[in-house]
Amino acid sequence: MQMMNERWLIIGTDERMRFLAKQLSTNDRTVYYKNTAVWDEALNKVALELHPTEIVLPIHPLTIQVDELLGIRQAQFFAGKLNDEWNQLLQGKRIHYYLTDETFIWKNAALTAESFLAHLYQGKVNVQYKTFIITGFGRVAKMLALFLTRLNAKVIIAVRSDHQKAEALAYGYKGIELKEGNSVDADFLINTIPTDWLTKNYASWTTRPIYDLASNPGCLNDVKLSQYELLPGLPGKYFPQAAAKLLTETILELRKEDTSA
Repeated sequence: MQMMNERWLIIGTDERMRFLAKQLSTNDRTVYYKNTAVWDEALNKVALELHPTEIVLPIHPLTIQVDELLGIRQAQFFAGKLNDEWNQLLQGKRIHYYLTDETFIWKNAALTAESFLAHLYQGKVNVQYKTFIITGFGRVAKMLALFLTRLNAKVIIAVRSDHQKAEALAYGYKGIELKEGNSVDADFLINTIPTDWLTKNYASWTTRPIYDLASNPGCLNDVKLSQYELLPGLPGKYFPQAAAKLLTETILELRKEDTSA
């Protein structure tokens, strides 16, 4: 059963957060959206006036510019990732992590893959009969490989794990070891590994356009490349309404599970 007099505070610069606020709005909810990447005095003022019962934080932690978060005594939080500073400030608060929800992760991975295709097409880059090296074989990489092969592209999976290499081969992709000097011919490289593995020693891997779909700061390690693009948060850029719908469904389900527990 839905609580009455719900007061939601939605925070973030990603356009999906603006649509999230719209989708959450009902007669039983007061929803306030704040387009910011920092928790500052202005946001403290908003929270003090609203006294939110639910606060939705963006995927990446907001920069904190105050000594204390005000107006949050009644709030439970929905967050993507939190750093040590946030964990300290929210100690004892109820926190739901939507990035750990398996349904959200897989559906967001599919949206990321589709958004990447939109990014290529916007740049007038075609996919059919091209060869893509994908580094890593997690959920985003799996969805990318699926989408690309359905468009008649060739996919090569580059990983350090024997388990992931075997998994890629079982899916029908060519699998190679991600190591210096082991690159193969390909038109593009897509990174999905959230570590700075690409050093100067990987020169043979940098002879093609590189698209980095991993989180900031990306895969570059003391290397600057003109053909490199860091592309975080693609669903919020290309399909913000669909991304917001997924986030809405996930948040309400997490909240429902918490209430029924």
